[in-house]
Amino acid sequence: MSDDTDIQIWSTEIRRGVIELSIMALLEKKKMYGYEIAKKLRALTNEILTIEEGTLYPLLRRLEKKGWVEVEWIIAEGRPRKYYKLTERGKIALEKMKFHWKLLVAEVNKVLEGDLE
Repeated sequence: MSDDTDIQIWSTEIRRGVIELSIMALLEKKKMYGYEIAKKLRALTNEILTIEEGTLYPLLRRLEKKGWVEVEWIIAEGRPRKYYKLTERGKIALEKMKFHWKLLVAEVNKVLEGDLE
């Protein structure tokens, strides 16, 4: 395996958790339908975080099974759309996730930027 392939695999593994955290943060702000979530995620991250439908909908179902997201059908633009929103339980989980994320980033930055002396 080449170094580029190994780096790509590493990058994909990191992105999985970050995308879940980011989607939950989006849904905390407002309910959204699937395509809207993917579009907003791309736009807010300058296309660094992108998610395909085949990954997004299973992720949303997993969040729903955990009780972190709930679904609401709304007729918009003449057709029914499945909207997702964060539950109270999801908001609590998100706050814990944000705490751990900020702590992790701060500590890793110490390693990356710190002086060993």
